[in-house]
Amino acid sequence: MVAPRASCMIVLMLLVGCGSSAPPPDAELAEARSFIAQAEESGSAEYAPLQLRNARQKAERAEALMREGENEEARRLAEQALVDAELAEAVAASEKAKAAVEEVRASIETLRQEIERNRTRSGG
Repeated sequence: MVAPRASCMIVLMLLVGCGSSAPPPDAELAEARSFIAQAEESGSAEYAPLQLRNARQKAERAEALMREGENEEARRLAEQALVDAELAEAVAASEKAKAAVEEVRASIETLRQEIERNRTRSGG
């Protein structure tokens, strides 16, 4: 009876060991870092600071977990960091587009006022 129980314990230990031996998420972390840098260049620090901060924090935590050998959790956080960086970049692009639209609207309004003044002056 002792031998089957010991065999089960050995099998269980091997399965647990295999589950934690995922390869380090070096590529995922590098990709997340690349997307974070791209988001920073797009103005995310100004337009989407929360999303950018989340991306940075998750990437830093993923690096720490990878050093501790927690590769699955590190991979998950690296993937989340990438998504957060993409979100930061999208928010920044959206905010820049909104600002450009407002600038065009203001220019149109200025032109309308100028046209109206010219009509009034010419008696038209």
